[in-house]
Amino acid sequence: MLNFEGISNFRDLGGYATTQGRKIRWGKLYRSGNFAETSRADQKVLDGLTLKALIDFRSLAEKEEEPNQFAKSSTFKIVEIPIMDGGDNSVGEEIIARFDSGDFSGFEPTAFMIEANREFAKTFTPQFSQFIQEVLKAKGQPIVWHCSAGKDRTGFAAAILLRLLGVPDDVIMRDYMLSRDYAIAARQQELSLVRLLQGKEAADKIAILLGVEEAWLQAAFDTIDEQYGSFDNYVHQALGLDDTDITTLRNTLLE
Repeated sequence: MLNFEGISNFRDLGGYATTQGRKIRWGKLYRSGNFAETSRADQKVLDGLTLKALIDFRSLAEKEEEPNQFAKSSTFKIVEIPIMDGGDNSVGEEIIARFDSGDFSGFEPTAFMIEANREFAKTFTPQFSQFIQEVLKAKGQPIVWHCSAGKDRTGFAAAILLRLLGVPDDVIMRDYMLSRDYAIAARQQELSLVRLLQGKEAADKIAILLGVEEAWLQAAFDTIDEQYGSFDNYVHQALGLDDTDITTLRNTLLE
């Protein structure tokens, strides 16, 4: 965990061991929440990471509401890969309508998030394939990817990349679950405001949405198995990677 002043849930994936006895290099793969409140000190630290690229998974509406703030001196490439943006998803529109109306009656956040993760593994395969291609193009140079809270879209992206690199499933799940406390802490002010304006029921349901649960990521991996028969098939058929690509990823990102 890197302790920035205005950036939440920014984590270095370095140090995780693989089943082959190798480890992910430090300072190469970062996952994060958004960069809407970066301080000048934060911006200097970001520039010091010598990032090759920053990948933004947020929708257009999210980017307009909370635009990222970077130093004018920043040289990293910004790659926009919007996920859950517009009419091509079946899970995003309901939550937007719920927030706008303030009506969360009959809304089941756990079921909603399970369905969202299933969509990551189905509807948004082209976007996650593009993400992996960006990691390949970085050729081992530092890269960061993020969404709003750095837990769902970012979490699934991290999970499939870690699995590609050979990190054990239980370690992948533990990394995913680290976002539970970090993401909620970053949104505590907004959560308190919802509780005040919309009541306890709405706040409790939003608190669930702001966390993560093992069942959510597991739903995505189960969907992969249902759709493709195995994660290996998903890697080759859906993500479009061949054995050379996988070897390249491991040789540039593992020590």
